[in-house]
Amino acid sequence: MHGRKFLSWLPAAAAVLSMVALSACGGSSAEQQVLKKYFDASRLRDNRTTANIATVSFRPSEEGIVQSFSVVTTSEDVRTPLGIKELNDAYEQVRAADQEFSEKKKIYQDENLEAIDRVLRAERENTRLRGRDLEVQTEWTKYREEMAESAKKVSEAQQALGQSRSVAELSVFSAENPVDVTQYDGDMITKQITINARIRTPDEQNVEKQLNVTIQRAELRGGPGGDIGGRWIITSIKEG
Repeated sequence: MHGRKFLSWLPAAAAVLSMVALSACGGSSAEQQVLKKYFDASRLRDNRTTANIATVSFRPSEEGIVQSFSVVTTSEDVRTPLGIKELNDAYEQVRAADQEFSEKKKIYQDENLEAIDRVLRAERENTRLRGRDLEVQTEWTKYREEMAESAKKVSEAQQALGQSRSVAELSVFSAENPVDVTQYDGDMITKQITINARIRTPDEQNVEKQLNVTIQRAELRGGPGGDIGGRWIITSIKEG
């Protein structure tokens, strides 16, 4: 009976030892601490914590569990302008233009609904049109092409804004003081970190892997809340 009680403590003890090992190698810099916090949370499947400090995942069921790691190299900071203000302005402009075009298209569609129905039926049946229906087909084809081009511009502008905005918002997020990053100028700071990691794989093997980690943080300036320094966010993890 005592033997069973002793054995029941082994998984918990192993987990504690793993956490101690990971804590011991985490270092004291802000960059290393965010890596330690991330791998701790990933091991415990704490999705809420990982979502607050990373845009990528390191799933125990797929990548395994990082039991310990050591930093090999850390790059210098690379600063690039955020450009969120400009990207947001560009997005709002193309969105407004798309809305204006959609309203114009709807007016034409409502005024020519029956003819457009005949055009669509003729296109499905691959039959030729004449007279007024042919004119409507030409005009409606033009509307469809312009609609596709307008939607593409909106999508591209939204994607460009989203890529820059999402990391910046996560970096400066505060539940108590929400920040509208589109009202700020500033920089995105990027750092590359190479680590040697001891990983317990999903099939219970212990392996050593080199991982290249990208971390980023935003520094905002010129907005209503003054200057704001963001925290490091993990945006990429790849095997070296």
